[in-house]
Amino acid sequence: MLIVVAMDSFKGSLSSVEANAAVVRALEGYDVVTVPVSDGGEGFLDAWLASHPEGEVVTDSVTALDGLMRQARFGWAESSREAVIELAEASGLTLVETLDPWRYSTYGTGLQLRAALLRGARRITVGLGGSATIDGGKGLLEALGVRFYDHIGNELDSSPHHVGRVASIDWSNLMPEARDVEWRIVSDVTNPLLGSTGAVAVFGPQKGLPVDDVDRYEAQLARYAACFACDRTALPGAGAAGGAGFALYQLGATYVSGIVEVARWTDLEAKLRTADWLITGEGKFDQQSLHGKTPYGLARLAHTHGVPTLVFTGQSDMVALPDAGIEAVFPIISQVMTLEEAMRDAGPLLTNAVRRIARLIHKKA
Repeated sequence: MLIVVAMDSFKGSLSSVEANAAVVRALEGYDVVTVPVSDGGEGFLDAWLASHPEGEVVTDSVTALDGLMRQARFGWAESSREAVIELAEASGLTLVETLDPWRYSTYGTGLQLRAALLRGARRITVGLGGSATIDGGKGLLEALGVRFYDHIGNELDSSPHHVGRVASIDWSNLMPEARDVEWRIVSDVTNPLLGSTGAVAVFGPQKGLPVDDVDRYEAQLARYAACFACDRTALPGAGAAGGAGFALYQLGATYVSGIVEVARWTDLEAKLRTADWLITGEGKFDQQSLHGKTPYGLARLAHTHGVPTLVFTGQSDMVALPDAGIEAVFPIISQVMTLEEAMRDAGPLLTNAVRRIARLIHKKA
């Protein structure tokens, strides 16, 4: 019996690679293939590195969300001159204790993009997800040389407070290298920049934006977007990572589904063709998981090959999704504990949960 294990990260607790390892510890006696996965957010870089042995890690100092310098990584493939950047490395939710999108920008991610360009990148793949920002990608564009001005000609810095004050944009100092590189966005967030399904309305509260500020922030982001010559607000993923997708579209980026990209990296479909079960999961599996989240996408892919799926999660309001091939959804927490305890012990909790049901796994008829 062959089981494919493809766990997404448990944000703040386990990377995809670590979650896979926790599951494997409970599956002694089974043939197991592990696949590191990501939807473009947390764990994207590690998933790429795990499936690209020739890849190397480049570490640079960047301006972090709190204004201090920190080390951030990106992947580099010398043979193809490709840089792989996980936006969450420099602009991620897990990097700050206090969530406040009024304070945080994507400038640090822009410095990573700049470093990749100076290294001679011909293609830059950016994984979007897990950001603490809603700056419309203004910060990352500034790091690449784009200048923003208010209505009387004063240059604005990268603070998100200034997003709504932008009246004109000067592209003349954009790095020449940025014009000649292939830009790729990888995400399973397809939301537009604006509107009821946009970056602010859907993701703002998750990033600490007070409900009373949503309309004001939305209006600010709309004014900012209107200053660009090309309207890219409605493109799929424009609202990903707080609008970083919108900014990358302004550089000519193309959009790629995270599931599709990871499946290509790992030859996932070939593995599923010979599998009996897929085990996947993430920290929270809920209705939002049905709109672009990795485990649901993996389950649907497995379903096309007749492979049933088991989902393990820290928190869920579902028990099964037979139409997607999800036979059961199992919470890994079996007793009362605090959130801090659950996050600290996520690895052992996951192992024990899989071990409890492992005896029920049998070759499908």
